[in-house]
Amino acid sequence: MKFSYHKVKEAYETLKSQTQRLQDKVSKYSETTRFLEAIYKGKQLVLNQYIDEVAELTR
Repeated sequence: MKFSYHKVKEAYETLKSQTQRLQDKVSKYSETTRFLEAIYKGKQLVLNQYIDEVAELTR
């Protein structure tokens, strides 16, 4: 089975561009995930402090 150089090159370029696009999406997803985790941790700390204060006041 013979492949044309141009068809193989075109297929390679298509695969390369799709791979790059997916890597960009994964990178953005990762960045968003880290951002949301940071927000969650901050809110969790505030909530824990509130719970501790309420516990102290009820003693």
